[in-house]
Amino acid sequence: MQDIKSEYVITLAKLLLKGAKDNFIDFTSTDIGIEINKSQQAASKVILELQELKYVERVKKGHGYLIRVTDEGLSVVKKMSEFLYMALNSSPGNVHFNGALVSGMGEGKYYMSLDGYRKQFEKKIGYVPYPGTLNIRIVDALSLENREKIESFRYHFIDGFSDSKRTYGWVKCYRVVINGNENIRSDLLILERTHHDNNMLEIIAPVSIKKVLNLKNGDNVKVTLKTSENMTESYIIN
Repeated sequence: MQDIKSEYVITLAKLLLKGAKDNFIDFTSTDIGIEINKSQQAASKVILELQELKYVERVKKGHGYLIRVTDEGLSVVKKMSEFLYMALNSSPGNVHFNGALVSGMGEGKYYMSLDGYRKQFEKKIGYVPYPGTLNIRIVDALSLENREKIESFRYHFIDGFSDSKRTYGWVKCYRVVINGNENIRSDLLILERTHHDNNMLEIIAPVSIKKVLNLKNGDNVKVTLKTSENMTESYIIN
């Protein structure tokens, strides 16, 4: 997008709000100055510059002028509107979580062994997880705040199922990187049913992350959710 002075955009927007899109309006440089918080002289200069750029058109009426926004001027405002919309709805940078490695309850190993999950993991995320999860307890407020944002990103959905024993809940898988090591395909799990609260992250991978990265309980671990791979709107991949 080409550079354009903010005062141009504000002035064009103010004129459009007064009805200058389709009609010539009686709106003096004094009026414009009041609207954009500038002196009459400064506002008159802005109008002349907009006229030179062909963003506004003026016609003589008595001792003053009528003014309207041209198609070129309207296009500038529309492009700025689109630019601001994209900025406000853009993907944030990668989302980070800092935590400490802790022992789990042993449930991950059991659930990863169930065919109802294993077959879906292999089909939907491309691997059969190592038995067990890497458990990371969030240690700072910002990471906990980021935890609340997770579900606005793209995920792979693992359906819940039932067997002769019980019913098992769904799982959402979010692609993540552990301690900056992108060679290990890892996914953060959000579970329909869990005994953990939101300050616990459960991570799966096709290998033992703990062994590969030589981690032990109490070690600091950085989890990065890459927004380039986890889109910014809720999006389910079955």
